[in-house]
Amino acid sequence: MSQRRLAAILSLDVVGFSRMMQGGSKALLKTLNTLYRDLVTPIVGQHHGRVVKLLGDGALIEFPSASHALEGAIAIQSHLREPDHPYLVPERIQLRAGLHVGDVTVDGEDIFGDGVNIAARLQAAAEPGGILVSKVLCDLAGSDYANRLHREGLRTLKGIAQPIEVLSINFTDEGVSKSRVDFAKTQEIRYCQTDDGISLAWSVVGDGSPVVKAPSWIGHLELDWRNPAVAPICTSVAQHHRLIRFDARLNGLSDWDAETCTFDRFVDDLETVYDTAGLKRAPILAISQGSAVAAAFAARRPDRVSAIVMIGGFPVGRAKRKSPKDVARALAMKHMMTAGWDDEYPSLRDLMAQIIVPGASQEARRQYAKDMSQMISPENMGRYRDVIDQIDIRQTLSKVEVPCLVCHATGDRMQPVDQGRLFAKGLPNAKFIAYESSNHAMPDNDPEWPRFERDALAFLAEHK
Repeated sequence: MSQRRLAAILSLDVVGFSRMMQGGSKALLKTLNTLYRDLVTPIVGQHHGRVVKLLGDGALIEFPSASHALEGAIAIQSHLREPDHPYLVPERIQLRAGLHVGDVTVDGEDIFGDGVNIAARLQAAAEPGGILVSKVLCDLAGSDYANRLHREGLRTLKGIAQPIEVLSINFTDEGVSKSRVDFAKTQEIRYCQTDDGISLAWSVVGDGSPVVKAPSWIGHLELDWRNPAVAPICTSVAQHHRLIRFDARLNGLSDWDAETCTFDRFVDDLETVYDTAGLKRAPILAISQGSAVAAAFAARRPDRVSAIVMIGGFPVGRAKRKSPKDVARALAMKHMMTAGWDDEYPSLRDLMAQIIVPGASQEARRQYAKDMSQMISPENMGRYRDVIDQIDIRQTLSKVEVPCLVCHATGDRMQPVDQGRLFAKGLPNAKFIAYESSNHAMPDNDPEWPRFERDALAFLAEHK
């Protein structure tokens, strides 16, 4: 006879299961069996739950309380975020997770009902390596988990009559968050003058050997500490090095009225900051178009650059690529940015945040979109975009002698991974690493973040 009871439900699913099955079902199934036997099942037991059933590419799990379910899900996903976890076939296995609490119907060892259905729908909507949780479960779990939760708004789920308010899990370490706040409070903004009379805002945080960050797209020395695309890697580097950052001309706290804005001027400005900071030689941390600027500077002044970490970089701007679609997109994006940059919500800035860091929380992306309006004016955005889209340093790459770590997400929506590979092919001393992610610049909530952080810090430590 069937019974009804209240239960906390965890639904798990393997990301990209069907695609990976085509590469070899036997190896994949063996690895999944090992994962569920050695990782998932022991963690579930430690949190007083039970695996109701395995579904080939996923699992249905029941817990007696909301807090046990939340702790169990976080523990499973945290283990799979470790840089060297052994579950590879050959790519790293990632799980999606959904959590809900509600009435279930018990039939033997199996369970059914809306509680199960909603957990499964939340799982399907979660980011790879992420956890989506219903607000009902979060409320029952209590306030101890408040710092680990990001609001994601109402979600309409297939087959569920009413929208569900959901939250996602924040995997950022609390100590790292505190360091980020401390850096934001203690940094001292300084100014230096370029040879064409432009004031560039720059700052230094952290101790140790120097690392210079080239400006990436648009920025703001103060607001960047809460930018999900920039803050994680800057915080990490500043915890181990003396990090020098500056705002490019036309944006942030640097002069917005520069008469000249060219790629060569971007390279000149990087050298100006090197000179002002008293740096003879240092590695460069470069994100997006900062990678091209760093490479051009290294070709010009190899004596001053010891290495470059490139993240989401591209040697050829959209307007210079062969595809007519890329050229059309470059023109369309420029017009949209110029016309709609200062619009209120919903805005083009929200779209840009979604493209740059789709894996960040909705809260973080929304704040980033708001901050963008303080980083640059609509008019300057048009000028700035022109320069970025016209970048083409293919002929310069062979002159870059320094070691380069080229990092690129396979699903980058802003700059395709082919651009990262093009960089690595043209650089004489480059190592290319692809990360299974859709983020242009990696937020620390991305499951690939621990591996990327390890790779970047190890490379910088090797090439001080």
